[in-house]
Amino acid sequence: MAVDERFSVVDYVVFSVMLLLSALIGIWYGCGPGGKQNTTAEYLLGDRQMKSWPIAISILVSFLSAISLLGLPGEIYTYGTQFYVVVLSYVLICAATSTVYIPMFRRIKITSVNEYLERRFSFGVRILGSGFFILSVTLYLFVALFAPSLALEAVAGIPLTVSILATGAVCTFYTSLGGLKAVVWTDVFQSVIMLAGLVIVAVTGSIEVGGLQKVWEINREHGRINFFDFNPDPRIRNTFWTLTMGGTIALLPVWATTQYFVQRYLAVKTLREAKRALWLNVPGLILVVTICTLDGMVIFATYADCDLKEQGKITRGDQVLPYFVINKLGHLKGLPGMFTACLYGAALSTISSALNAMSLVILEDLIKKKVTLTDREATKIGKVVAVIFGGIVMAGAFAVKYTGTMVLQLAYSITGICGGALLAAITLGMFVPRVNSKGVYLGVFAGFSLSAWVFIGSVFYPPDTDPAVRSVRGCPFYLDAQACAANITLPCHNSSTEILNKYCDGLIRNPYKPHTSTPIADLYSLSYLWISGLSFGAAILVGVIASFALETKQDRFKKVDPMLIFPLKAWLRGFLPGSKFTWEFTDEIDVEKEDPDKVPDEEKENIQSNQETIL
Repeated sequence: MAVDERFSVVDYVVFSVMLLLSALIGIWYGCGPGGKQNTTAEYLLGDRQMKSWPIAISILVSFLSAISLLGLPGEIYTYGTQFYVVVLSYVLICAATSTVYIPMFRRIKITSVNEYLERRFSFGVRILGSGFFILSVTLYLFVALFAPSLALEAVAGIPLTVSILATGAVCTFYTSLGGLKAVVWTDVFQSVIMLAGLVIVAVTGSIEVGGLQKVWEINREHGRINFFDFNPDPRIRNTFWTLTMGGTIALLPVWATTQYFVQRYLAVKTLREAKRALWLNVPGLILVVTICTLDGMVIFATYADCDLKEQGKITRGDQVLPYFVINKLGHLKGLPGMFTACLYGAALSTISSALNAMSLVILEDLIKKKVTLTDREATKIGKVVAVIFGGIVMAGAFAVKYTGTMVLQLAYSITGICGGALLAAITLGMFVPRVNSKGVYLGVFAGFSLSAWVFIGSVFYPPDTDPAVRSVRGCPFYLDAQACAANITLPCHNSSTEILNKYCDGLIRNPYKPHTSTPIADLYSLSYLWISGLSFGAAILVGVIASFALETKQDRFKKVDPMLIFPLKAWLRGFLPGSKFTWEFTDEIDVEKEDPDKVPDEEKENIQSNQETIL
């Protein structure tokens, strides 16, 4: 059956309805009964009255960008099922975030993550955190907008310029108009589209192959089923230790200290609901990663005997999913539209979350520090900032087209490099009372510099990026070369011998060969998941040493607000029989600050008593 490589009318309807509904949600919360968003509390934090389940879904889809939805199936197709083990890291991430970071941020009732850095260290450290956040998120958003636009050009023939402008405009519109409420409820709607698109690809694709059992058998026969590789070598791309331990450190900065995640933890009423919203992500993440893994296995089973890259059908692994949809499923009217809507749902959720968070950071960390504003003025400025950054992201997405693969790697690496160092600064502030601003400056600089140096070195001494064994035994060019060699009476081209020599038995094997010529190459060859850990570890070590070495008498006797320090002793005592540790007093204190008259005197005394006990 010939495949129509352009959208049908049904595809356009499916895709257009998704964009229209996203815009209508912004209108509802910006101009309609959903609320006018006239205050910064409403616009940036949903008035701290959001429910836990929509916040949980919003966190999930904010994390799962279009890059993830394209990259995960591509990763499985290229390297096998090993990456699935990363789901174990999500449990460790949620445990650390719910135990330490969410309670600490809620107890001091911050608005911006960087506000903690100022209260704990100095205004300069706060500006440092703001700068790193803006830089890393902006670079990442360039790619997050470009990736689905490129996919739309491939499956629908819509020019890249049109798709970037349309997507960026819709996203900027509902984010700037409706604030966090619009972002969260649009995320809920888009999560349904994303999940439906992934499931449809898995189901229809497996039917094309012959069923799930056939998909599993083909992957197993080609050596793709490998979940537990316990090789301790950190240079190997994906091992059990790299995906669990390295994956935890790589993603913890995103979940624990990135502004648009913390913003959601602060947008619910109580600490318990914030933790519930976080933990609800674990089954959601496992479900999405499982479906993406199945998508990758289905695509591999479809083209197992003729590698797409060797055919010249794709140039990068993350192109396999859109190619599969248009090549094998394009005859199913509406499915390409659903798939593209799935990608755009992921892109819109990530971009809108980041735009809303950048509005908050710039407003709270920069503008309000220089200019006195009324709440209504601050809200209007926040909306203007969202629009400005929406334009910057659209312009940057156009630039990605001319920079190639390097920028994709740079966007991920900068996020990890900056995130690891800033996570270290916040962690030091919470657990080491004697750490000072001088130590934090040097620690963050050391972590950033070392990890950036290793990343640049990896360009010249690449880490393990070789895919698993691939086959061309079913490719027409290989079959023609074999037929030519078997029948000498057929006219043969010179290329036939070259093909047989190149592919030998029809398989392509690229085992990883460590760099041995230069000792420093071992450091450059670290797996990509350890870069954030390198930044975090260096920042912690240098931060502690520098703080003690450069400590002055003034630093030594400087009083640190105990609310900014994690109550480690009280927390540990809570595990002893008959002891109990709770953070619940935090929410009661918040109520007292908002309206002291509503809290009875005897309850205030109990709150103060609980506070002193925990501290």
